[in-house]
Amino acid sequence: MGLMHAHHSFRRRLFQILELQSQRDKKAAWAFSWLLTLMVLSNVLAVMLESVPSIEHQYGTRLAFFDMFSVVFFTVEYLLRIWTAAERNPQKHASDIRRRWAYVLSFHGLVDLLAILPFFLQALLPGLDLRFLRVIRIMRILKLSHYSTALEDLLASIYAERDAFISALYLLALSILITSCLMYFAEHALQPDKLGTIPDAMWWSIVTITTVGYGDVTPVSNWGKVIGAFTALSGVFTVALLTGIVASAFATRVRTHELEFTTEVEELLKDGQVDPKERRTIEHLRREFSITEEHARAIIRQILEEKTLMRPKDAKL
Repeated sequence: MGLMHAHHSFRRRLFQILELQSQRDKKAAWAFSWLLTLMVLSNVLAVMLESVPSIEHQYGTRLAFFDMFSVVFFTVEYLLRIWTAAERNPQKHASDIRRRWAYVLSFHGLVDLLAILPFFLQALLPGLDLRFLRVIRIMRILKLSHYSTALEDLLASIYAERDAFISALYLLALSILITSCLMYFAEHALQPDKLGTIPDAMWWSIVTITTVGYGDVTPVSNWGKVIGAFTALSGVFTVALLTGIVASAFATRVRTHELEFTTEVEELLKDGQVDPKERRTIEHLRREFSITEEHARAIIRQILEEKTLMRPKDAKL
């Protein structure tokens, strides 16, 4: 019984270190997070340097050795995260196996798998030309999302406003299709090498609507210039609409997190006091809702002040 308890205790401590949630082993958690960040950034730099022929020729062996070391590091980390995933969401009634599979199939689990998969695919399939997998190693940068919910918040914000976002995408696609067809009919005889097909005209339309303006294709006829002006104006509206939807959804999500955090803290501080257990719970909630320490302290201080002001009224009643 004692051995089993020690096993669960060690697994719980390791989980908190990996997830940067440990108060007991705070230094170890921060040290691991910095080590992981350094490894990820070093791998991204190594992939970039490999693309330079002179560097790859001179330091190719060292870079390959560093990649093998990185794969070992990320593989051990991945296996530890699978093992400790049994400690994730303890309030939910689920078996250890189901919690582990939930992690493996989650966004973070797939990112962690993608970090090591190219190496093992190259090792298992040596006869195939899988050089493109070397570039996929750049996706290891996504591992930093373990300590930042920005990407998840962005995707969740877009999903929450998916109807409006899809409508804006529909308008954007409609603008591209209509303007590319008009430009094809106006310019295909004058510029058959650049606007000879509707797909060629769609490239021009996308570049114009997104206000990139490479300048590789420009209208030469009067009607073409009119269509070009209309395309540029439609791009201002449609792209701004998409940007506004995403920005508004992101701001709404941040505000929702703040309200949820405030509600949870108010429930914890009903007695107007903060004991060590409640402090640990609040810290966990702060990380879960991505609230800064300064903002969290301000919310807690405001709640405690309100509780203090309400006490005399309660006493009179």
